[in-house]
Amino acid sequence: MKEVEAGKIAELLGVADKIHQEKEHKLIPGVLVGELGGPIWELVQLITNVLNETGEVLVKGGYPNLGAFVAEALKESEKVKHTPEEGGNPQCDFILERLVRAIPAFRDAAVIDGTPVYCFKKALLTIHAIALRFGTQDPPPFFIPNTTNLPVFSDNVLPSMLVHLSVIDLSTSVPSLHLRDLFPNAEKRETLTELLSASPHEQSKDQSLKTSPKEGPILTTEQAFILRASAIDACELIVDAAKSWPTEMLADREDIGWIKDITLPEIDAWIWAVAKDRADYRALERFALRATPYF
Repeated sequence: MKEVEAGKIAELLGVADKIHQEKEHKLIPGVLVGELGGPIWELVQLITNVLNETGEVLVKGGYPNLGAFVAEALKESEKVKHTPEEGGNPQCDFILERLVRAIPAFRDAAVIDGTPVYCFKKALLTIHAIALRFGTQDPPPFFIPNTTNLPVFSDNVLPSMLVHLSVIDLSTSVPSLHLRDLFPNAEKRETLTELLSASPHEQSKDQSLKTSPKEGPILTTEQAFILRASAIDACELIVDAAKSWPTEMLADREDIGWIKDITLPEIDAWIWAVAKDRADYRALERFALRATPYF
């Protein structure tokens, strides 16, 4: 990881023939020369840089691989004392801090108007993915923390989908942020009605109807972090609202009785699933943030 070069990454990705772009020769008119460049080359460089810096951290720490480092963090987190009455999840907090402090590509945070904004999408998802993969084994191969209370893993998909579904309302955002006009179609009431009225079963029958999302708006780092933080907060409110439903309203409703037990990772998984599997949701544009290793 520390020493891998961009050429090898391009080869592994199968894009070695797509990392050049033709440009006019600076001295000879009419002559085109191939130079490294273009969006695929930018992606290759991004991946290479993440692997190089992560590998350097692991080599300096004496770890044979990233898995050994994560396994050590999991094992040490078991020593963190935690009682349900205390609330929170100090064991997950311990693992998260170890990952974020050590690996630069996990430091998914920014300071917006003097306020720190923490998303930590990949670090949180790493912890939850391990819990999903090994948590059902009896006994598990190492300590597995309870990840049901982790926040959502906010990237560009979650906030974009929540805007389209009118959960996040950009119409009241501060004008100077230029967020209001990012998703013009999301403000159309007929679009929302269409999305909510369509049967999910109908939409998923014909897989050939799936299309790639339209190219969405390209955001600044500030805009992206604001929207991603909004999605984290919105999902917290969704779960709070679900858990506050009066028990008597759910007594004879087996179809929605599960709603009081919904978790944030489950909300995340559902949004991602419909964004990928439903043709109408899949076609909705998502914002982009260039040159980010965070999502």
